[in-house]
Amino acid sequence: MTAVAIKFSGEIFLPAFGIMMGKKTITNKLAGTNKLPAGKKYPEAISCLNVDIKRYFEYIALESDYLKILLFKTLLKIVHSGFRQNLSFGSVIEGGTFSGGVAEVTTDHCIRINSNRLRKYQENVAMALVAHELAHDHLNHFKQWKNNLENEHKADNLAKEWGFDIDLFRKICGPPGINSRLLQIAIINKTCLHGMLQLT
Repeated sequence: MTAVAIKFSGEIFLPAFGIMMGKKTITNKLAGTNKLPAGKKYPEAISCLNVDIKRYFEYIALESDYLKILLFKTLLKIVHSGFRQNLSFGSVIEGGTFSGGVAEVTTDHCIRINSNRLRKYQENVAMALVAHELAHDHLNHFKQWKNNLENEHKADNLAKEWGFDIDLFRKICGPPGINSRLLQIAIINKTCLHGMLQLT
């Protein structure tokens, strides 16, 4: 069993053991990472990986322990995948989505997750879904929505590179589709911004 530590609001949760510890500084490095050459993946024998989740997001507003732990496990898997690019994401907020779906990335660089709907999926599917949204954010798809499936395939491919079971995710959640509600919002925002620029 791998022990992991997760930090939220100054407290550390060790879900593998059900232990909560007081304030303690944690890092995002594996013990002995300076001994591995670039491009090598971390050995499975490593028993502890500490990740300060706040370091990866501009803002975090999560209420449920379920989503805190699931997001941490997802991020842990990405870091452990050997992915070498800098990871940084916008905000992540637990609550309803504009599209009415389980999760989405909005034009204001925000990942919104409806944890009540997400709970209905088995954990590896839920993690793949969250990873897909993180991939959208990492690839800056929120900057320009396209009226095709190109961005969906790119997000799926990156999440698969991170080690998530995207094939199972797609089998259960269905094939990629265009989020028409978010596309409408993006067009309205762009039109309003263009109109405001014309006034100045």
